[in-house]
Amino acid sequence: MAAGNAIERSHKNISEIANLMLSESHFPYVLFLEGSNFLTETISIKRPDGRVVTLEYNSGTLNRLDRLTSANYGMPINTNLCKNKFVKHKDKTIMLQATSIYTQGNGGKWDVKKMFDIMLEISKTSLKVLGSEIFNQITKSK
Repeated sequence: MAAGNAIERSHKNISEIANLMLSESHFPYVLFLEGSNFLTETISIKRPDGRVVTLEYNSGTLNRLDRLTSANYGMPINTNLCKNKFVKHKDKTIMLQATSIYTQGNGGKWDVKKMFDIMLEISKTSLKVLGSEIFNQITKSK
C-alpha cells in the first residue's frame, strides 16, 4: 500500500470524528505511526547484504510525518493532546481539536503495553475533562 493512501485516510477519519465531537472539550483521537516513513531521528539500518543505510528523519523523499502534523496543528508529537486547546483571536475564541500523534521515531514496531499505557492516559484525560464539565454544570445550577 502506498504511504500516501494511509495518510489521506487518516486525515479523512480525523476530520469525520472531529465533526462528531464539535460539542466536546476533548478529542481522544490517537494515531500510532510506525515504520521508516515516520522517523523523528536519523537512524542507520544494516541491510541483509551487510550494507548500512542511513535514513534521515528530515528527508522529504522518505519521511511522511510532516503530512500528518497538520492534524495536530504542528503541536508536539508523542504528547497527549486530548484536551482541546482554545485560542483567542480578537473577539473570537477558536477551539482546536488536536490529534495525539505517536510514533516510534526509530522505525520500529509498537509494543502493545506501551500503546495500552498511552491509550489509558488519554482515556483518563477524557474522563477528567468530562468530570470537570459535569462539576461546572452542577455548581452553576446551585
